[in-house]
Amino acid sequence: MQRAHESEHQLETLRLYGALMEAREEWGGGLVLCCGEGCAASSVPAAVSIAGGATLAVDGDVDAVKAAMRRGELDFVVNTLDEALRAMKNEVRLRRPLSVGLITDVKVALLEMVERGVLPDLLLIGANQDAQAILENESIRALRAGGMGLRSMGNAGEEQSETGIARRRFKEVFLTAANAVELRTLDERLLAILPPDDLVRRRWVQRVAKYLRGARSGRWVWLSEEEQRALLGV
Repeated sequence: MQRAHESEHQLETLRLYGALMEAREEWGGGLVLCCGEGCAASSVPAAVSIAGGATLAVDGDVDAVKAAMRRGELDFVVNTLDEALRAMKNEVRLRRPLSVGLITDVKVALLEMVERGVLPDLLLIGANQDAQAILENESIRALRAGGMGLRSMGNAGEEQSETGIARRRFKEVFLTAANAVELRTLDERLLAILPPDDLVRRRWVQRVAKYLRGARSGRWVWLSEEEQRALLGV
């Protein structure tokens, strides 16, 4: 069961990462908001970090936020918006990835963001979140009216399964590994066959181990049929 959960979590992260790269080629300096119950435990923070952006995850579930930090998917956990903004300010300016979990009442934090003029570039809703409840929040409506974009992998209907990257050119493929050594070798083999100028797929392979420490049983990747054959040596 644990391995199945890890695989599912990694696949959702891959799809979220793909959705981000479809929306924008470069996320360095960009701020992504996720909010609501299950936000910190979703694949959003890891996907944004792999893309190179910063995440503010507003979630009132203390256990979920702290568990995400233990897994390496959050860099910091704070209790006030002030602390979150201080933690993110320099990293966003320097265009470095960072994920901050904010443990607080979501409605209060979102209202404070509107009042202080904090405008994320994107609201990203994970596959297992209640998208409708999030979108009905008045502060979210105000942020969207101010120019915040939206991507949803759940029941809001924008992204339901494979991203455009996978649909257009590649298949989602899961490659198994028996242990950490095999997984590192697999990543090295993937990087050897991926084109040097394919920065989207190379970035995924290079960064996924850092931000998804639980992804130990294998690797989800986008591959063409020719690349699959090359990897298998057939």
